[in-house]
Amino acid sequence: MRRFLNNSGAVGKLVSGWELSGIASASSGRPLNIVVDRSPSDLPDGNSNDQRPDLVPGVPACPANRTINNWLNETFLADGTPVSPFVVPAAGTWGNLGRNFGRGPGYYEIDTALEKETAITERLNLKFRVEAFNVFNHPIHGDPATDISNSASFGVITSPLNTGATGIGTPRRIQFMLRLEF
Repeated sequence: MRRFLNNSGAVGKLVSGWELSGIASASSGRPLNIVVDRSPSDLPDGNSNDQRPDLVPGVPACPANRTINNWLNETFLADGTPVSPFVVPAAGTWGNLGRNFGRGPGYYEIDTALEKETAITERLNLKFRVEAFNVFNHPIHGDPATDISNSASFGVITSPLNTGATGIGTPRRIQFMLRLEF
């Protein structure tokens, strides 16, 4: 094989000059701030949006088997009775739940590129490159709804992390490049 790599003939030009590169990105999940909307008369300052709820002791905030339809707050007692770990605080009091109490779904993504450079003449090079983003086409989910005032959507993930054309969270994308350098 070594004699082909050192060869300046057609085989040597085909086999040599390859370059592989890649990027791996991973995250354990973004912080989630659980909130509740309250009546202005229930609070001393009258600010009713995005207030913090109370945390019910002993009730788990996350189900044992999380899904995109059940990321937070689907907790049931042994008899099947639903129990919420988050409740609206009493009138005139602030909620006891801290900021960024939960975590959204974690993710990972692997991007890679393969490039081949071939010298045609002393001043002329041909470059071929193929790039693959999100190589394994792993779905990357966005954060769940975190307002307990809307019980129908609370804890439900309804969108991907990224709805744009590029960046972390897009579906697999493959692109090719052919460039003549002189």
